[in-house]
Amino acid sequence: MAARSTSPLKRRAKRRSTLGFTWRDVALKITVTEDCWSPGQTQLELSVVKPKGAPVPITSTGYRCHYLPAELLAANGGPIAFFSDWLDREARTKAWQQAEFRWRQGDLFGRPRR
Repeated sequence: MAARSTSPLKRRAKRRSTLGFTWRDVALKITVTEDCWSPGQTQLELSVVKPKGAPVPITSTGYRCHYLPAELLAANGGPIAFFSDWLDREARTKAWQQAEFRWRQGDLFGRPRR
Protein backbone atom coordinates (compact mmCIF):
# COMPACT_ATOMS: atom_id res chain seq x y z
CA MET A 1 0.00 0.00 0.00
CA ALA A 2 1.44 3.39 -0.99
CA ALA A 3 1.96 6.01 1.66
CA ARG A 4 -0.18 9.11 1.35
CA SER A 5 1.76 12.29 1.01
CA THR A 6 0.61 15.20 3.07
CA SER A 7 0.80 18.75 1.88
CA PRO A 8 3.21 20.97 3.82
CA LEU A 9 0.42 23.57 3.95
CA LYS A 10 -2.39 22.32 6.10
CA ARG A 11 -5.75 23.48 4.80
CA ARG A 12 -7.72 25.52 7.26
CA ALA A 13 -11.41 24.94 7.55
CA LYS A 14 -13.50 27.80 6.24
CA ARG A 15 -15.76 29.32 8.85
CA ARG A 16 -19.09 30.56 7.55
CA SER A 17 -21.68 32.60 9.42
CA THR A 18 -24.84 34.45 8.50
CA LEU A 19 -26.03 37.81 9.82
CA GLY A 20 -29.17 39.79 9.16
CA PHE A 21 -29.93 43.50 9.37
CA THR A 22 -32.36 46.07 8.03
CA TRP A 23 -31.36 49.08 5.99
CA ARG A 24 -34.09 51.60 5.04
CA ASP A 25 -36.91 49.06 5.43
CA VAL A 26 -35.05 46.44 3.36
CA ALA A 27 -34.12 43.19 5.09
CA LEU A 28 -30.61 42.08 4.13
CA LYS A 29 -28.56 38.95 4.77
CA ILE A 30 -24.77 38.86 5.01
CA THR A 31 -22.89 35.59 4.63
CA VAL A 32 -19.35 35.81 5.99
CA THR A 33 -16.75 33.25 4.95
CA GLU A 34 -13.48 33.60 6.84
CA ASP A 35 -10.19 32.44 5.33
CA CYS A 36 -11.95 31.96 2.00
CA TRP A 37 -8.97 32.02 -0.39
CA SER A 38 -6.14 32.30 2.07
CA PRO A 39 -5.69 32.87 5.80
CA GLY A 40 -6.94 36.32 6.73
CA GLN A 41 -9.01 36.82 3.56
CA THR A 42 -12.76 37.27 4.14
CA GLN A 43 -15.60 36.90 1.67
CA LEU A 44 -18.77 38.90 2.30
CA GLU A 45 -21.99 38.19 0.42
CA LEU A 46 -24.90 40.62 0.69
CA SER A 47 -28.39 39.53 -0.40
CA VAL A 48 -31.75 41.29 -0.36
CA VAL A 49 -34.19 39.15 1.62
CA LYS A 50 -37.36 41.23 1.79
CA PRO A 51 -39.00 42.77 -0.08
CA LYS A 52 -37.83 40.79 -3.08
CA GLY A 53 -36.49 43.04 -5.81
CA ALA A 54 -35.91 45.99 -3.51
CA PRO A 55 -33.08 48.13 -4.83
CA VAL A 56 -29.99 48.87 -2.80
CA PRO A 57 -27.34 51.33 -3.99
CA ILE A 58 -24.42 48.90 -4.21
CA THR A 59 -26.09 46.26 -6.39
CA SER A 60 -28.63 46.23 -9.18
CA THR A 61 -29.33 42.50 -8.78
CA GLY A 62 -29.95 42.17 -5.05
CA TYR A 63 -26.65 40.33 -4.54
CA ARG A 64 -23.12 41.62 -3.94
CA CYS A 65 -19.94 39.69 -3.19
CA HIS A 66 -16.90 41.47 -1.77
CA TYR A 67 -13.49 40.27 -0.56
CA LEU A 68 -11.28 42.03 1.95
CA PRO A 69 -8.63 41.31 4.59
CA ALA A 70 -9.99 40.37 8.01
CA GLU A 71 -8.03 43.21 9.62
CA LEU A 72 -9.72 45.78 7.39
CA LEU A 73 -13.14 44.31 8.14
CA ALA A 74 -12.45 44.48 11.89
CA ALA A 75 -11.16 48.08 11.57
CA ASN A 76 -14.48 48.99 9.90
CA GLY A 77 -16.56 47.59 12.76
CA GLY A 78 -17.47 44.19 11.32
CA PRO A 79 -19.72 43.07 8.45
CA ILE A 80 -22.89 44.96 9.38
CA ALA A 81 -21.09 48.25 10.00
CA PHE A 82 -19.03 47.76 6.82
CA PHE A 83 -22.08 47.30 4.60
CA SER A 84 -24.19 49.92 6.43
CA ASP A 85 -21.51 52.57 5.92
CA TRP A 86 -21.08 51.59 2.27
CA LEU A 87 -24.84 51.70 1.64
CA ASP A 88 -25.23 55.05 3.40
CA ARG A 89 -22.34 56.55 1.43
CA GLU A 90 -23.73 55.41 -1.94
CA ALA A 91 -27.28 56.42 -0.98
CA ARG A 92 -26.21 60.08 -0.90
CA THR A 93 -25.83 60.18 -4.69
CA LYS A 94 -28.50 61.91 -6.77
CA ALA A 95 -28.84 58.85 -9.04
CA TRP A 96 -29.63 56.57 -6.09
CA GLN A 97 -32.12 59.03 -4.59
CA GLN A 98 -34.01 59.12 -7.89
CA ALA A 99 -33.93 55.31 -8.22
CA GLU A 100 -35.20 54.84 -4.67
CA PHE A 101 -37.99 57.39 -5.20
CA ARG A 102 -39.13 55.59 -8.38
CA TRP A 103 -39.11 52.22 -6.61
CA ARG A 104 -41.06 53.45 -3.58
CA GLN A 105 -43.64 55.27 -5.74
CA GLY A 106 -43.91 52.60 -8.41
CA ASP A 107 -42.38 53.32 -11.79
CA LEU A 108 -45.42 54.43 -13.78
CA PHE A 109 -43.22 56.14 -16.36
CA GLY A 110 -41.65 52.88 -17.52
CA ARG A 111 -44.94 51.56 -18.90
CA PRO A 112 -46.04 52.44 -22.43
CA ARG A 113 -48.95 54.87 -22.68
CA ARG A 114 -52.11 53.77 -24.46
